Amino acid sequence: MMKSFIEQAQFYAAYHQKPSTRYTHLIGVPLIIFSLMVLFGFLHLIIPGVMDTTLASLATLALVIYYIYLNWRLGLVLIPIFIVLLWLASLVSYKGPTHTALWIFVLTFVLGWALQLIGHLIEGRRPALMDNFWQALIAPLFLTAELFFMAGRMNDLKEQIYGKPCEPEVIKPEETL
Repeated sequence: MMKSFIEQAQFYAAYHQKPSTRYTHLIGVPLIIFSLMVLFGFLHLIIPGVMDTTLASLATLALVIYYIYLNWRLGLVLIPIFIVLLWLASLVSYKGPTHTALWIFVLTFVLGWALQLIGHLIEGRRPALMDNFWQALIAPLFLTAELFFMAGRMNDLKEQIYGKPCEPEVIKPEETL
């Protein structure tokens, strides 16, 4: 049975506690997604006279459907972001695996993973995907939620993932006597 977004996000959040890790991931995850879109953009599914699409388009569609299933609001937010990344990746990969396209893939892939690993070195924890590979799929959805949390939005979702924040104990003057 598939785990809910809350369950997956709680597991993911346990590996990403420090803000610096969040920031390295906010850059690293889109770079990795972009690089994979470039790579998968080299592979076409062609039915002559009917369609010509790339594996990147099909994988992106499947991922967006999965995200909408897990949390439709966050999934809908990711649609325009993924469309832009897919469009940019298609500009790189449309002529096939040229020298330049391959270098763009390698550089963005390596830089994305380097940022991820730097974040985890700062965190002092290994990546969540080392314990559960499928956690790599939840990263974009989780980071989108984190952006909303940083903006003070979706607090109910934040509480479901992180629990209620502890309120400081207030000592009344009459209790001290």
